[in-house]
Amino acid sequence: MNNNLKKNILDLHFQKYLIVSSTSIIIVFTYLIGVYIAIITKQVNLNDIFPILILITISIAVIGTCSVFFFKSQFHIKRILELIKDLE
Repeated sequence: MNNNLKKNILDLHFQKYLIVSSTSIIIVFTYLIGVYIAIITKQVNLNDIFPILILITISIAVIGTCSVFFFKSQFHIKRILELIKDLE
């Protein structure tokens, strides 16, 4: 395969992982802003343990999933950059 074609394919993969990385960051910040607004407007009762446990569980699931996607895409981005440098 031509080096230019390989580089273009790697650039496409780079863009894909860059989109995954930035989207996961956007989802986490949007979620945290939503939780902050819910706490400020008293939609979440901080005096009762059950809503707090639900909030913590959902927060761990959302932030954990987004973190996995973010760090995995960062790994792929670094790897793709190394491969592109090797092609040049």
